[in-house]
Formats: sequence, structure tokens, C-alpha cells
Amino acid sequence: MADIHLFGGEKGGVGKSFVCRTAIAYHLDREIDFVPFDSDRSNADILRIYGQPAGCRQAILSEAERYDDAANGIFNAALEGHRVLVNLPAQSMPALIQWINDNELLELADETEVSFVSWFVSDCGLDSLKLFGEMLDTFGDRVQHVFVANYGMTERWERLKDNQALMDRMREAGVKLVKFPKFVGRAVRDKIDEQSLTFEAAKASDELDPIGRQGVKSFLRKSFEQFDAAGVFTNG
Repeated sequence: MADIHLFGGEKGGVGKSFVCRTAIAYHLDREIDFVPFDSDRSNADILRIYGQPAGCRQAILSEAERYDDAANGIFNAALEGHRVLVNLPAQSMPALIQWINDNELLELADETEVSFVSWFVSDCGLDSLKLFGEMLDTFGDRVQHVFVANYGMTERWERLKDNQALMDRMREAGVKLVKFPKFVGRAVRDKIDEQSLTFEAAKASDELDPIGRQGVKSFLRKSFEQFDAAGVFTNG
């Protein structure tokens, strides 16, 4: 069974691309077959960083008619038997829903044994939690939901824990929870971003001091442990 992992969250600046980059690093480290896509046209971090090293492709999600088949490569790659990782831009939900509904992809997924996994990266803001509720309303149990509590954005998650209605819905829907760790060392992270380094390159880069390189390794180890604990890649 192939699966399509959609890394979103609707809000900008919550770490969607960073989580997706870490998932790519996980697959490279574990030598799991996958194909990455970047659908963020305005700030295509994944395409810029992993275009050559991981063969990242571009897919455009848009409500404009001229782009109505511009994202089909995502599903076609899954049909070829690959796991697909997709970086979604902010506010892409309407275009994503239109693409899925117009092409009846959930029905096609049932026929072809392709599964969708929706990753929702959150900063625990009221608007973020509301948007996640809307995501559950839209797709229900027809996709696997992953809620990413990004501890790199905040360590205060009382708002989620105290939202009993949402917590109950998450349990009923079988939502998988990933406690995504904070990357320690802002200057190191900025240098990685400025130089468009993959995590693999950063671990051995002379541009980082030993503490910086160790910080990258520590962050990846903690992230991979969270992915494994949540069982988000168990189909691989």
C-alpha cells in the first residue's frame, strides 16, 4: 500500500516546512523509498533544499482552472508504489479540497489501495485548533489524521489539553499525536536555512561548530523517536 502524506496546518509560520524537512530526513536515514513534492509556490523551501539531493518535484495546488491537473503528479507517484511527502503552503485547504473532490481521489484511493495521511502542524493558537477541527469535519475518518504539537513554537499546550470536545474528537477519529521537539540553537538553524543545507549536509558541515553539528544530530534523533512512537510511518 502506498500513502500520501500532506504536511499542512493552514496557518503560516507554524513550522509546516520544517516538519516536512524532518520527515524527509527520516526517510533518507531509514532508506525508505519516497518521493517529495513541494506545492508552495511563494516559498518553496523543500524544492530549494531537497530538489537535487532527494529529487523533490513541484506540484501546484490552485483553484484556478488552468492548474486543475497541476497536482496530479502527487497521486500518480503513489500509484507507482512510492510513499509521497507533500509540503503544503498556508491557506491551501480550499485548493486541496477542490483537487481531491473534483478528481474523486478518495474514491480512487479506495480502489487503488492508496491512503491519505493529513499532517496538521499547530502552534496551539485558538485559530490553529479551530482550523484543525474544520479539517476533521472535512475529511472525517476517510484519511489518517496526524496532529503535530510543535514544541519549537510553544511549550504551553494547556489550550489543547483543556479543550475536552476537541480531545474527544481526536480520540474518536484515531488521530495520531506527534510532539515535535524544539531545535535548540537559533543561530545554527538560521545558518542551515540561509545556506539551504539539508539536515544530512548540516551534520557534517564545517560551517557549523561541533556543538552545532551535535545539535542537529540530537534534534533528528528526538524527532525520529517521536515519529516512531506515534507510528506515523508504519506502512513503510
